[in-house]
Amino acid sequence: MMFHTDFALGGITMAGGHNVRPTSWAVVALIVFGTVLLGFALPMKSVVLMVIGGVLLLAGAILGGIVRIMDDAY
Repeated sequence: MMFHTDFALGGITMAGGHNVRPTSWAVVALIVFGTVLLGFALPMKSVVLMVIGGVLLLAGAILGGIVRIMDDAY
């Protein structure tokens, strides 16, 4: 991953850029949040957190297929 400093805008931007859409960020956020909840649920032995984390993880995977998240890589 290369970074490019853009002095005209005063910030750091990604060089080359990817075709990233807001729906891709939402899908990744669902999957990450579901995984974190599952990570807390297992040692805490919380069935409620496990179910919620599993549902979020599954919803993120299904939504990722629907919005074709893997097409953003090209």
